[in-house]
Amino acid sequence: MPNRYGFISYIALFLLFTLLARPVAAQDTMTQFTLSAPEQSREGYFVLALDQAPLRGMVVQQSSQADFIKIDAEFVWFGDFEKMTLTGFSDGDFYFRLKPAENVQSNVVGVTVTHYPSWQAYTLFFTGLGLFILLVITIITLHLRSRDTKVAEVQDD
Repeated sequence: MPNRYGFISYIALFLLFTLLARPVAAQDTMTQFTLSAPEQSREGYFVLALDQAPLRGMVVQQSSQADFIKIDAEFVWFGDFEKMTLTGFSDGDFYFRLKPAENVQSNVVGVTVTHYPSWQAYTLFFTGLGLFILLVITIITLHLRSRDTKVAEVQDD
C-alpha cells in the first residue's frame, strides 16, 4: 500500500504550483487600462467601462478635482466584469481613475452630472396623475352605466 500522506502532499503541492503560479513576465510588466465613461449624465448614474478584463483587487478612485489632490470615494471593482455602474450622483463634475498600484495604470475620465430641471419632473408627474384619474373615472362611469343597463333589462322582463 502506497504512502497515502505522501501522495496527498504531492497533489497539494501540484495544485499549489499550477493554480497559484504566475509567469515571471506577467509580474514585471505594467498593465495599462483604458477607462471610459460618458461625458455627461442627466440621471445621476452612468457606466464606467474597461478595455480589458480587470485584475483582482482593482479599485476605482473618485475625485471632484482632475488632479486627484483629494480622493472623495473609492469603489472596489467587482468580479470579472468589464463594466461598473455607479449611481446616486448629484450635479457636478466627477473624475475617475484606477488606483495606482505596482502593475496598474489608467487614464482619468470625467463625467459631468446635470439633472433634468425639477419643473420637468413635476410636469410629467402631474400629467401622469391626471391621465390616471381620467382613466379611473372612465372605468367607474362605464361600469355604472353597464350595471344600470343590466338592471333596466331585468326589470323590463
